[in-house]
Amino acid sequence: MRVKKFEAKSMKEALKMVKSELGPEAVILGARENKRSFGIAGESSFEVTAAVSESTLQRKKFVESRLRDDDREKFQAADARSQRRMIEKMVDKRAQDSANERAAEVRRSEMASGEWRARPITSISYIDIQDEVPQERNQIYATRSRASQGPSVGGMETVRQGGERAPSRTAAPQRPTAQRLSANHAPTKPAAAKPSAPPALSADVRGKIRSLAREALEAARPVEATKNAPSKVMVAAAAPTEIESLKGEIQRLQTLLEGFQKVPQTFQNSSFPGAEFGLGFDFSRCYQKLVEAGIASDLAAEILTRAAQEIDPINAKKNAIIEAWVAKWLLHNISVCARPLAGKTHIFVGPTGGGKTSQLVKTAAQLVIREKKKIAVVTTDTSKVGSVDQLKIYCQIMNVPFAVVRDKSDWQWLESQIGAIDHVLIDSPGLSLRDMEEIQRIRGLMPGWDGASIHLCMNSSMKESDALEVVRRFRVVQPTDLVFTGLDLSVHHGVIATVQLRSGLPIHSFGIGSRVPEDFEFATKERVLDLLFKLSSLKRTTEK
Repeated sequence: MRVKKFEAKSMKEALKMVKSELGPEAVILGARENKRSFGIAGESSFEVTAAVSESTLQRKKFVESRLRDDDREKFQAADARSQRRMIEKMVDKRAQDSANERAAEVRRSEMASGEWRARPITSISYIDIQDEVPQERNQIYATRSRASQGPSVGGMETVRQGGERAPSRTAAPQRPTAQRLSANHAPTKPAAAKPSAPPALSADVRGKIRSLAREALEAARPVEATKNAPSKVMVAAAAPTEIESLKGEIQRLQTLLEGFQKVPQTFQNSSFPGAEFGLGFDFSRCYQKLVEAGIASDLAAEILTRAAQEIDPINAKKNAIIEAWVAKWLLHNISVCARPLAGKTHIFVGPTGGGKTSQLVKTAAQLVIREKKKIAVVTTDTSKVGSVDQLKIYCQIMNVPFAVVRDKSDWQWLESQIGAIDHVLIDSPGLSLRDMEEIQRIRGLMPGWDGASIHLCMNSSMKESDALEVVRRFRVVQPTDLVFTGLDLSVHHGVIATVQLRSGLPIHSFGIGSRVPEDFEFATKERVLDLLFKLSSLKRTTEK
């Protein structure tokens, strides 16, 4: 079964696309009008979902492949009924040609092996066909038959007693009549030359003649039936192939019916969200909601597959129960940092544009203003223009010490100066870690202090594949947790749960906006669930 969606500016154009792509026998599964913009003009569009069997689609493609370019254009421009008639005509002709070819091949093989014999020719005499013949007419036919075997006298054959034929006379032959052949007629010829009148046919003889005629007719029927022997050979040769084809078609129909039995009878579409992963129809709504939230489709299918195993079929009919089970599962499996401020050293790493510097400043403000901690800020990003000056200004505003590290040897001097500091926040350059040179550079800028927390920062608007690739590359620095920034720039936040569950790294904190320190919050499981299911407003200030 081939299922496809078509979108056009009007319903007429969409149906035309369906006929051109899937053929005249396509089944319309659904149609709707999209209010969202279509194309550059921003107009509404019409979406049509259609389906057709693979065998029907192959028949259409076969016909189009046999047509010339101009005929193909006429065929596509014709109405659905004309297209269907043309397809049936060409396919039937092709099937008949194939049957004839197979029959001819069978006959050639039989002739080569000596098994084939030509049909016999049978002739039936005229007398064997007649069932009822009058007695006098039988006598005339018998007399004429004897006259044709020798000389006749007066129209009749004369036979001597010894079996020899009598010499013929010169008298003019006379046409025999029923009166002259009667038993009471007095002959006018000499007694010696008097022919003996043929005896009348008895009832037994007539019965034997009729029985012989019936047997001849019965024997003639199978002989006459052999006139159509080649067509029977063709049918016999074509029958196994047609039977196998019918068996295959029946098997495909049975498979299709088994698929329909798993779907409610009121559901017209043969496909629904999650069906490709083996999910039932009851879980399709929740699956679609998770995918639209940004969770990877395979992860959503995995979660709902477990739900289908634990939720009984009766409760599975209620979408609220399914969503409650998913929420409970996410709360149990999503991991966040239990003590996000534990440890003295906090290093912020990540790709360019990941929001490392902004998140460092927000964390510093959180520690200074709300936690009343003594902190120091260090930067190793000397390649970005203005990054050092920008971070220095923030430190002056918060009245915290600031330092710049350009070489790994600078860490030894810095370590001797921060003995009375509660937390040290370190900013790193934005690198993609595509080659070994970048990897060696970021390793050379790491302080090497024991117990350091390495926060991998990335934007929440990244695609799932890009975010997982960032996690894979930064494995070389051994990150301890994840930081997601730019929540205000993203609509769907499912990438947060996907990356956390796929990587196994706990979530440290969120960056919601550009305000310092308001648009900052430490990660909680409830907040992740809130972002996925849109339970509250995105922006909210942390509790004082």
